[in-house]
Amino acid sequence: MKLTFIIFALQLAVGGLLGRLFIPVFRKLKTGKFEIYIGDRFKQDGSEPRGGGALMLFCFVTACFASAAADGFNADEIRAAAFTAIFSAVLTAVGLAEDYDRDVRGGIGMKSRYRVMIKLLLCGGYTALMGLFGYSCKMVLLPFRWGYVDLGWAYIPLNALMMTLIITAAEICDCQKGIHETGVDGLCPMTMFVSFLGLFAAFGDGSREVVRVICLCAAGSCAGFLIWGAKPSKLFLGQSGGLFLGSMMCGILMLSGLHGAVLLAMAVPFIELAAHILQRAVFKRNKKLLFKGATLHEHLRNIGWSEYRITAVYAAAQAVFCAGAAAYSIYESRLVIN
Repeated sequence: MKLTFIIFALQLAVGGLLGRLFIPVFRKLKTGKFEIYIGDRFKQDGSEPRGGGALMLFCFVTACFASAAADGFNADEIRAAAFTAIFSAVLTAVGLAEDYDRDVRGGIGMKSRYRVMIKLLLCGGYTALMGLFGYSCKMVLLPFRWGYVDLGWAYIPLNALMMTLIITAAEICDCQKGIHETGVDGLCPMTMFVSFLGLFAAFGDGSREVVRVICLCAAGSCAGFLIWGAKPSKLFLGQSGGLFLGSMMCGILMLSGLHGAVLLAMAVPFIELAAHILQRAVFKRNKKLLFKGATLHEHLRNIGWSEYRITAVYAAAQAVFCAGAAAYSIYESRLVIN
């Protein structure tokens, strides 16, 4: 418990410091003017840049080093955490390239099919690499005491597909295609903060310590970002942030092997993704909009909900689903014991 508070305090300090360093640099790329003074934290002036994924990645890596030094991880645990950090760093770099294209060049980012292909290839490669070191995720635990299903050779493409959906859901929970006007400041990191903390509590039986550390470090990264990313945001999450958060959840999936717990921890982003897909399907068929916005949270904002209310409702709903993830973890431990 003491280490938990130390890691959180460290990430809050690192997040606050890095915000002071990153925001002026990213803002210069966007506006062409370098000003070390960030301005009023509680007032936006239109110069706010994207790039929140970079801040969260640095927070995460710092916390992982501190945790490894304090807990004395073995070689396998260090290797698993390192591969997860590298996987997240590569996806975050892809997102930063898109953030740069939007902020500096005024572009619209890469086409959706190319983005999906990149995510599938990276997720497939990460799954195969982790499988070489014992984290294969071949066994899927079914509910209602139906036992396990062995995915066999298909575990790589199936896990890659699931991980791609997880990353896409995290991106949609922030905004549509990186257009921050369709998003709610701080919504995605706050929702994922609850998800990571929920999984940290769910894996508290002592059998998955490295996964708990990853969950804690990911939650702390969200907290460090929210210093600058909560409404009114001085640093937008951007594509890099959505990819980072999604990749963190993918890493937890691979290290824990509990598909059901991770899916419950991503329930609210998956609802967002389902609503977005439904909106597009209805519009393509009937040329009419089902919701008053590209995403569910944009619809709620357009019908009069405040952004603070949306964030609070999403966080509370995700907390309920995380209780289900904890129940799933307990069910798995008892099934293994029996």
